[in-house]
Amino acid sequence: MPPFSSEPMTNNEGEPVEDASCRSVRRRRYREQTSTNSAPLRQQGDISEGAQNTMTGFDFDRLPQDILCHIHSLIPLRDAACLACLSRRFLRSWRCFPNLTFNQETFSLNVYEGTSYEKEKKPVDIIDSILQNHSGTGVKTLKLDVSNYFKPITADHINNWLNAAVKPGIIEIAVKFPVHNRPMFNLSCSLLSCARSSLQSISLFFCAFHPTLRTGCFKSLRSVYFKFVHITSEELGCLLSSTVSLEKLEISNCDQLTSLNIPSHLQHLMVLNVLFCTNLKMIEIYAPKLTTFDFRGRPMKILTSDSSHLKYMTLHGTFFSGMIQYARTELHSIASNLQTLTLASSKEDFITPMLPVKFLHLRNLNVYFDGIRFQSYDYFSLSSFLEACPALETFYIWAGEYDLAWKDPALQDSNADSLQIRRIPEIHHANLKKVSINRFFPSKSLIELTYLIIENASSLQCLKLDAGYGFDTSGMCKRMNKLDVLNALSAVEVAKKYIEGNVPSSVKFNILEPCERCHIAKLSQL
Repeated sequence: MPPFSSEPMTNNEGEPVEDASCRSVRRRRYREQTSTNSAPLRQQGDISEGAQNTMTGFDFDRLPQDILCHIHSLIPLRDAACLACLSRRFLRSWRCFPNLTFNQETFSLNVYEGTSYEKEKKPVDIIDSILQNHSGTGVKTLKLDVSNYFKPITADHINNWLNAAVKPGIIEIAVKFPVHNRPMFNLSCSLLSCARSSLQSISLFFCAFHPTLRTGCFKSLRSVYFKFVHITSEELGCLLSSTVSLEKLEISNCDQLTSLNIPSHLQHLMVLNVLFCTNLKMIEIYAPKLTTFDFRGRPMKILTSDSSHLKYMTLHGTFFSGMIQYARTELHSIASNLQTLTLASSKEDFITPMLPVKFLHLRNLNVYFDGIRFQSYDYFSLSSFLEACPALETFYIWAGEYDLAWKDPALQDSNADSLQIRRIPEIHHANLKKVSINRFFPSKSLIELTYLIIENASSLQCLKLDAGYGFDTSGMCKRMNKLDVLNALSAVEVAKKYIEGNVPSSVKFNILEPCERCHIAKLSQL
């Protein structure tokens, strides 16, 4: 399975959906959309040097200054700077411009290590110039991304910028610090103290942050996002204890965390994402209104005091093994009222067991097998989830990557035309409507699972078997080499031979083959 960023898109029901456009069409559209380049930022040095009343057309002098400032605040930073060069009234507005965004895209710069020092230093000069011409008041959002700027940016630069922009009244702070700076930038808690009453969102990337109980109360803080942040479990606990309005918390790649405790006073917390914190051993969740939980890492102990509101959950075990079995054996004690569940695993040492516990409210189930280690996995054991989820409506499976050297012995037998299909007659599913198996390949256990669904899902409306590679994030057909195409065609042949004739006429049945334009037509050229 590819990383989640390249997975099929999902609709509001939690069901993955795909764009059927072929690669050539998408490439042409992309060229058309990117045929023009954005103009570089004109503002350089003191912005007031170019300010003149030279604008024609609408007379902005008729507008009150507060309305003019509001109009100005809706314009992207680069355009707002240019506009301030053309009008003295917009220049006055610029000095209290509320939305400061500094990143590589803003300045149309491409500065990576190896370029000249002068070019690398250019963003520093631009940021210095803009902040020097800003009054320091009225800033509502600060988004600073200097993660790719290496040599010229020092801790003093960043401290000066933050001190100039972070003032009482600021609502959002998002800072990506230089990733190659050593030692890592240490963000002082005192720098944020002036914004304790107004700050609603804080996002930090690649820095050290060490809050204490004396940091103070962030009474308006609603969103926290930390990635590659050096912060201990105790320090994060101090921050969480000082918030009462938190609605979303995302912790990613914070390897100093060994435990995570979400306190019960976070009555408004609805979204919790814990991603790839390699030293984390245990998660305790006492927030009573949590509705969405995304966990990515190795299976670990997760405790919840009240999971009645927890409806959407992801357990992503890429790089680790046993997540699907963990979900079947442990998840019911963590969250029994789920409506949508997404599972991902890179390896399963055991088949999914049949257990008496059920998920009575689960309607959408997505299961991703990541890698080529599943070719001999018993997919038929996933019937355990079908039996445990009587309300299930959509079922999506990503069967894994092709192992071109592996062949299912049961399908290689000369008597394979008369497969001995396993059945579980006591499973009767009255709600399952849509089933999709992506990366379908010649496997007896996959055929058996499909048979089980066909024979026991009385409400089935749509069954889709996708033997190709699907689409990338832009909707273009993914590239396939010659062996991949031949293997996909073999999967299509198996699906037509063993499954197609058994699908009821009331069910819409689709077998998605490799793209005629992108794959089949070019097969002889690969």
